[in-house]
Amino acid sequence: MELMYNELSIDAHSADRFAANSKMQLFSETVAEARQKGFRNVRSHHASHQIQLSADYTLYDWLNNKDVPEILRNNMYGMLVLPFIKDEDEEVAAHYVASDYYFEDAPNGITKISCAGLAAAYLYETLSVSLQSSPAWTKNLLDITVETNGTSSTEKVNNVFSKACFDLPAISNAVENLGELDLQETAIAVKDKQIHLTSHHGQQELKALWKKLKNSPYVTEGLSIEWGGKRFIRKTYANGQIEIVDTSTDEGYALLITTTGRNLRETDAIAEILKERYS
Repeated sequence: MELMYNELSIDAHSADRFAANSKMQLFSETVAEARQKGFRNVRSHHASHQIQLSADYTLYDWLNNKDVPEILRNNMYGMLVLPFIKDEDEEVAAHYVASDYYFEDAPNGITKISCAGLAAAYLYETLSVSLQSSPAWTKNLLDITVETNGTSSTEKVNNVFSKACFDLPAISNAVENLGELDLQETAIAVKDKQIHLTSHHGQQELKALWKKLKNSPYVTEGLSIEWGGKRFIRKTYANGQIEIVDTSTDEGYALLITTTGRNLRETDAIAEILKERYS
């Protein structure tokens, strides 16, 4: 499991390194508690030398400051990793590129601004971790705006800012759901799984694709949709649906598959299984 660093929480710089050290103590204790819960990394959009704690004091400086208790610095060593979206996570990267992600908190003086870390936390369905640099970040649930093709939605991101956050039911439940995947298999027999072909185009190809896909214990239903695309997995959804393209022809006929996925994490895992077995 990984936390996503909220890079926006570095924007309200501390007055000096002493104030910064106080904030970093809280941050370090938060990360230490996260490690106890099974989080192995804090994934970041910025490297340690780019995380500015005060005017002339970075996270890199803090990590090498011998005046800071060693136990606090050890909590952070090896935890911060780049990039905020892993190179191999093509599906997550595709979701990120397809939309714009913003955070806004007018009462705390934060105008609409892009939020890479919070977007990553939303897409990976994990927690963001913030410095206590503003009251905006001392909340366990942050609203972000997701804009896609002219439409806008408000989404929630679980956020931690102190070790005490992990004792709260909402956060502890979220952490529990981030554990090892437990994919559910459908009770529907293969012969009873239904496909609905709404288009006259590509029926032969889609039936052949469905004949393979319905054998998966995670697939429950299929529906033909607008064609187009070159990748076998075109899109995944948090409700368990997956858009799958027949890549055996140039036409790109597509099916919308309903699976047993209960969130985007499970759906992406199922999509990867389908890709490995049937593409």
